[in-house]
Amino acid sequence: MLKCVCFFTALLFLNTDVHGKTDCIQHSSEGCEYCVQQPSWSKNCIWCELDNKCHATGSISPFNPCNKKQVIKNAVNCPNQTVLGEYSSQTAYNLLRLSAITYINNRKDAKQCLESQELYDFEIVEWIGRHCEELPLITYKECLAVVMISHDRRAIVLAYRGTKQLNQLIDEVQSVLLTSKSSIGIGSGLVQRYFKQAHDKLYGCVKASIHDQIQNYPEYDILITGHSLGGAIASIASARLVKEGMINTEKIALYTFGMPKVGDRQYAIEHNRLVNNSWRVVHRNDPVPHVPTSIVLPNGSYHHRTEVYYPSEVMLPTDTNYVICSGSDNNNCGSKLFIADFRDHKQYFNISIGNYCKTVVGRNRRSVKSAMWNHFSNNTCKRIKNPDFPTNRALLYAGNVHTTMLLILFKCLLFN
Repeated sequence: MLKCVCFFTALLFLNTDVHGKTDCIQHSSEGCEYCVQQPSWSKNCIWCELDNKCHATGSISPFNPCNKKQVIKNAVNCPNQTVLGEYSSQTAYNLLRLSAITYINNRKDAKQCLESQELYDFEIVEWIGRHCEELPLITYKECLAVVMISHDRRAIVLAYRGTKQLNQLIDEVQSVLLTSKSSIGIGSGLVQRYFKQAHDKLYGCVKASIHDQIQNYPEYDILITGHSLGGAIASIASARLVKEGMINTEKIALYTFGMPKVGDRQYAIEHNRLVNNSWRVVHRNDPVPHVPTSIVLPNGSYHHRTEVYYPSEVMLPTDTNYVICSGSDNNNCGSKLFIADFRDHKQYFNISIGNYCKTVVGRNRRSVKSAMWNHFSNNTCKRIKNPDFPTNRALLYAGNVHTTMLLILFKCLLFN
């Protein structure tokens, strides 16, 4: 009997200590280097950079989100936690509106939408696209990104088109939940395969385009953005561009809106180290940032930092009551999955991003194949300089523009 009492007492003590509820967790505010030099119940405390907290040796999920390979035990391995930049609500608002340009179909409408938003200093450099009809969840049947520049702000913007319709979003969620993860080459971290496939479609042209812009304007900052699926692609692209030496860490900023969980915990760690100036904007009860769910799974999906949570039902660019959450995937901060409202996913800064420019220019999409369809192919991505971008929507909707022009030329030669 006495042995049983001792045994259960030991288990209770071990449970309390291993789960990080002893002195170790109190050292979190002192940082990694201080933490790993403090004694725990058997060895020194350990540091997890996913939640930026100090834990007792042997602590496990859900109390410690890092696994035994991810925890830091030595001060020389402590990461630099200094964030290179501050969150700007005005920058977020501008980038969301620039992301709306990716849903437009031609240069004239895009220019009109930019002017309506009074973003006169931004100009579109080029459009990057490719057929994605084999990816059944792409509503428009194209993967698309737009590169823009502002000389006044000394900034280059890369914006990705994302999810627009509810049925596409539901299919996207199902795909993410049912498929395994894949490597993207920035380390041992893995990302959702569907996000990687959409990213890979454009990355060759995106990399070349960003290279050209940096060659021309080496002092400009690079801002990468996207909503929903576009945010997931932007996340992967930002990490790869830094990892491959295209962009210096201090020159890049990532702003995403309603972004799902892109990869696993190791990807979150690697992304945090590569893209330090990173902001995940979340509107109230938007359920998408919780997908795929992985509350206690050791290798489940996990967000990289930093969440900026807006609790207001009507989210306005002038709101100041937003919360900047600590750590990478803080379940104690921000929205909750069990209180889901898809309307909050569609509306950011009181803008319905997929329809915003179409509302401004007074035109609705009439086909899943946009006006750019004939300019892209299945085999490779393509960069279209903005002056070369189509302006006559009617001609492009009628069919292949090149074929139409040849027929007109043939008739002119025949009857004149």
